Amino acid sequence: MTKVILNCRTINLAHDQMVSLRKSGHLNLGIDNNLAAQISAARTGSKMTSASTAHTFWRLVALVVVIGGIYLSVTSHWWWFIVGIVGAIAISKANQGANAENVLDAAIIDRDFYERVRKINGWQYQIDEAEAQRYRAA
Repeated sequence: MTKVILNCRTINLAHDQMVSLRKSGHLNLGIDNNLAAQISAARTGSKMTSASTAHTFWRLVALVVVIGGIYLSVTSHWWWFIVGIVGAIAISKANQGANAENVLDAAIIDRDFYERVRKINGWQYQIDEAEAQRYRAA
């Protein structure tokens, strides 16, 4: 079957419908990495998971790596600055991708969180074209 990518304005899926379609393999839920980061940074994520806490923790780790690199470049060798920057970028990129996965996992578990993000048109649905016709928004 052909799959299409739709957003919350195009398709109207309640939490139960989304979970059911996902379990049957007709739907994959998605979210933009930047939106997931904004949700976690604003601490408006799911209260049932620790996604926001993990996101904040790894952001702090990246900051410590940069500061450590600067400190070592002043007290030891100049190139520690480069190691700190590269390390912080790698941690930030990994955190961004993992955070989006954590937000998606939270949406499966937490009905209230899913509905809050749906109201701001935050979800992206990769869904079978035939199934999408049943749930098209009016």
